[in-house]
Amino acid sequence: MQGIKGMIVVATIVGVAAVLGACRKEVAHEPMKLGADIPAAEQVAR
Repeated sequence: MQGIKGMIVVATIVGVAAVLGACRKEVAHEPMKLGADIPAAEQVAR
């Protein structure tokens, strides 16, 4: 009986860890402009 209780406790801890990992904060992102802010005259010619 002790082994079954231990397995239940471990499964509960793993489940809680999975739920907390899935509840991450949503962060608004801005698209990358890839140098669009720099005028063409300032870009280095390659």
